[in-house]
Amino acid sequence: MAARTGNDPATDVRTTILTAAESCFERFGITKTTMEDVARAADMSRATVYRYFSDRESLIIESVARRARMNMTPARAFIAKWPTIEERLVEGICQNVESGLRDPMVHLLVSPSEMTLANSLLTTSGKAVELTSELWEPILREAQEAGDIRADIDLTLLCEWISELEIMCISQLNGGTGSLERFREKIRTFLIPSLLPAGD
Repeated sequence: MAARTGNDPATDVRTTILTAAESCFERFGITKTTMEDVARAADMSRATVYRYFSDRESLIIESVARRARMNMTPARAFIAKWPTIEERLVEGICQNVESGLRDPMVHLLVSPSEMTLANSLLTTSGKAVELTSELWEPILREAQEAGDIRADIDLTLLCEWISELEIMCISQLNGGTGSLERFREKIRTFLIPSLLPAGD
């Protein structure tokens, strides 16, 4: 969980509410959790919870975003250790999938009972693409400027595609279909060649 700063009371309250919400999501399921459940778990009034989060959906989105951003620094360090952009993409995407499978919130969101909600919130809201771009766009831009990937590639569109690939794979593996090794091979075979400059 995110450490409390001790300096910003609003941040402390938001963290307390998010922590309470996540405990309710794990206990009751995401779609069955109510704002009243969250207020009770946080030992706050509903009015206080609503002052910081307008509805359950905003709680879910911020929870996922907070947890993803907590993982940004280790994810960047992991990606940076691979010597080529091909390896960085393959291993970085697979590592993100593994992290998603281990994260209780992501695990819940991509379960069969919650997948419709996940698609609506993370995809329609644009939050999944935003988080993917935060991680990947600087890495991809550096590779593009170095001539390691094609200059004509729209990096925003590429980040969107990576986001969709990761969500699809997490969902499939969480549902017991497919394997990470097979997903890794598909990235090598189909994604990587589409990004490389002609002649590579």
